[in-house]
Amino acid sequence: MTRKLRIPFFVMTVALLVIGTPGFAHHGTAGVYDFGHRITTKATVKEYIWANPHVQIYFILKNDKGEEETWGVETVSPGNALANGWTKKSFQPGDQLLVSFVPAKNDRHFGSCPQFVFVADGKRLGGNGRCGMGAEGVDMNTLPIKPGYTAVEVQMPKDTRERPESEQEK
Repeated sequence: MTRKLRIPFFVMTVALLVIGTPGFAHHGTAGVYDFGHRITTKATVKEYIWANPHVQIYFILKNDKGEEETWGVETVSPGNALANGWTKKSFQPGDQLLVSFVPAKNDRHFGSCPQFVFVADGKRLGGNGRCGMGAEGVDMNTLPIKPGYTAVEVQMPKDTRERPESEQEK
């Protein structure tokens, strides 16, 4: 490469790297979710979406007025879900769950940081209730119940940290 082309090529490469770098950043959750409340209730699986960037689970629950509501939660990526023992068939429409999660702000019916216990067999999937990392991390289990969902609160079984065997270890 001639000397005349090296400098423009270098400048163009650096410019592309600087412009493209924000695309690699992961999104934050502080402005989206209400880390001051949780919902812990019984629910019925409606839809299970195994897709990037996050596996999503939609379920039906009842509020304090007895009205049915459809809620969704985002979980981990499919790769991380596999590593945690989940499969594409871990949840089926109609499965009865005990679910605990941090709801979104502004009364959106969506949440994060879920814990699931299957009513049929007591199998647990999902996290341990610790949301976030480091000093910003929140123990969801100590949060008060979101108003409007206090009468439907259920007691989650103690977390023994037992999880299904990873698909990658089979």
